[in-house]
Amino acid sequence: MFILSIKSKRWNIAMQHFYFVEKPANIRKSMRVVGYTHSLVPSRKLVQSETIHISLRESELSLYLALSEGNRQLLRCAQQEFYQVILYREPSTENLRAFQQFYNQFAKRKRLKGIGKSQMETLLLLNQQGALLLSEVQSICGQTMCYRLDIVHAKKAMSYYEVTCDAAAMAAHLQRPLRYANRFLLWHNLLHLKQQGFVLYDMGELTDDPHVRALKQSFGGEVVNVYSGYITLSKIRARLLGVKKWRK
Repeated sequence: MFILSIKSKRWNIAMQHFYFVEKPANIRKSMRVVGYTHSLVPSRKLVQSETIHISLRESELSLYLALSEGNRQLLRCAQQEFYQVILYREPSTENLRAFQQFYNQFAKRKRLKGIGKSQMETLLLLNQQGALLLSEVQSICGQTMCYRLDIVHAKKAMSYYEVTCDAAAMAAHLQRPLRYANRFLLWHNLLHLKQQGFVLYDMGELTDDPHVRALKQSFGGEVVNVYSGYITLSKIRARLLGVKKWRK
C-alpha cells in the first residue's frame, strides 16, 4: 500500500492521502484530514465510482485480443507512423511544469479544471516518492502530440492525467498520426509496465461521458468499484483545504 503524507504550509493542517488501499489503513492520530484515491475498501464515507482494472499478468497476445477491433486497427495504422516515445521514469520538476502548461492549455480549451497549485504540490510530492511515470509522444519533427501521467507503486499503476494536442495546432501532415497517438501511447505503456513486472493497470475513473467510457472499455479489463474522497471531523478544515468531497 502506498501512503502519501501532505502537510499544508498555508494552514498548517496535516493531511494523509492513501492510494490503492486494499485493506483498512492505519491512520496517524495527528492527521486531521485523510484522503483516499481508488481505495478498494468499501466505505460509506467515501464517494463510490467505477474504474477498469487490466491484469498485466496476462500474455501480450491476451492483452491484444482483449482490445476492441477498432483499437487493433488503429494500432496497426500507428505502427506505420514515425512516433518518438519518451518515458520520464524520474521526471524533473521542469518536465512536470512543461506537462502542467500543456495540460492547462487543453483544459482551458475544453473548459475543464486545470492543474493548479494544490494539484501540482501533490504531483511533486508523489514524484519525491518515485511514484510518477510521465510519458510523451512527439511527432517526427519533435512536436508534442500527447502526454500521459501515471501513478506507479508496488507493481501497480493508475492513469492520472492524459492530454492530446489540439488538432488545430498541428500541421496537415500530422493530423493522421495525431489521431492514433493517445491510444498508441497507452498500449505502449501497458507493454512497458508489463515488461517491468507490473501486475495491474487502473484506467482511472469511468466518468458519465459516453466517449470516455467507450475509450477506456475498448482496452479490455474488468470494471470494479473504487472509493475516493476525504474524511475529516471538521467542516472548517475541509473548506480551508478546498476539499469538496468530504464526510465525517
